[in-house]
Amino acid sequence: MKTGTIYLRSPAKINLSLLVVGRRADGFHELITEMAMIDLFDNIKLERTRQQGIHLTLSGRMIDGDPQRNLVVRALEALMESVGKKEGSFSGGFAVDLEKNIPVGAGLGGGSSNAAIVLWGGNRLLGTPLTFGELDEICQTLGSDVPFFLRGPRAMGVGRGERLVPLPPSPGKVLLWNPGLPLPTAQVYKALDPSTYLVQGVCELTEDERSIRIGSLLESGKLFNSLESPALSLCPQVGKGISFLEEFLPGNVRMTGSGPTVFARCQSQEEGRSLGDRIVATLGGWAGVFNFLEASPVSF
Repeated sequence: MKTGTIYLRSPAKINLSLLVVGRRADGFHELITEMAMIDLFDNIKLERTRQQGIHLTLSGRMIDGDPQRNLVVRALEALMESVGKKEGSFSGGFAVDLEKNIPVGAGLGGGSSNAAIVLWGGNRLLGTPLTFGELDEICQTLGSDVPFFLRGPRAMGVGRGERLVPLPPSPGKVLLWNPGLPLPTAQVYKALDPSTYLVQGVCELTEDERSIRIGSLLESGKLFNSLESPALSLCPQVGKGISFLEEFLPGNVRMTGSGPTVFARCQSQEEGRSLGDRIVATLGGWAGVFNFLEASPVSF
């Protein structure tokens, strides 16, 4: 059995837009979302070991919940199971040192990114026994955002967000501001008013009908974040942050994902840093200026 170590960078993403189209029969929401990776990274040291199982060590920002149910652990368990079925057996395991720089519960996709990146890295350490398609299938079982992180750096996601259409890299820089409070995704979706769905009865539509209706919405330019309103009801600071940044960069400010992180597209590092200092001085929390990635950190 081969052992080895690989060092990985796991990027955050922002949702440049997120449109909740309707509710599906499987309980998930039908989405149209534009996602882009940014150069805010978690750092991962992944080691192939002779010892059975997965040993996860965490540092950096706090992660709630049982570490052994962390998406990193679940991703590597699924990798080992799939490789074992394909090759007849699997021995050994992995040791993971995960340094968290991406805030948890911030709408930045950190957990989903970690899962996809360790899945790719673990497959490399094993000699790439699984194809991209097989890795993608595992990603889809782990979460709606996870498949995006095998691709990137920018894509349009439809369905639950897992069906992806690649887009050219996004230019420019982005200022992030976060009030310093986590906002669980499940709570935000629970607070979403069904009357705001832009396609009522989405589950009763055929695939062709759904495509036509969604296409007409895209052409109308009604792209925004449908989750802003429920997020604001749970965390009013989000609204204060959006209003503050809109004064300086009107039309360039949105909440990302299920929040509470707010982003503003800016022209320069200096502009973003100055505005970040202002909003932190006024509303607290944290801020940073980041670049959109020009390429995915993984390749096939």
